[in-house]
Amino acid sequence: FQFEQAGGFKEPPMVSKIVGVSIVRGQKLRLETPGGGGYGNPRDRDPDSVAHDVRLGFVSPDCAMMEYSVVLDETGDANTSATQDLRAKEAAE
Repeated sequence: FQFEQAGGFKEPPMVSKIVGVSIVRGQKLRLETPGGGGYGNPRDRDPDSVAHDVRLGFVSPDCAMMEYSVVLDETGDANTSATQDLRAKEAAE
């Protein structure tokens, strides 16, 4: 988090909440936030959504299988039956 002041940009100490920062019209504000960790069981995630994330480079094909229990076919699409089998096997363990 940076904000512009008369003497340049200021960067307050990183805390969970920042209060008391005033900016006026024309000043610049830069805010960066970390990516979220998500919620819920990753193995409940829609396999097609995981395949889409792989295509975008957000996760690797190995991560898709290890973390989301999604099996991808040779074209990068989710293999529905193999994914269902893998998830059923892991649920039984």
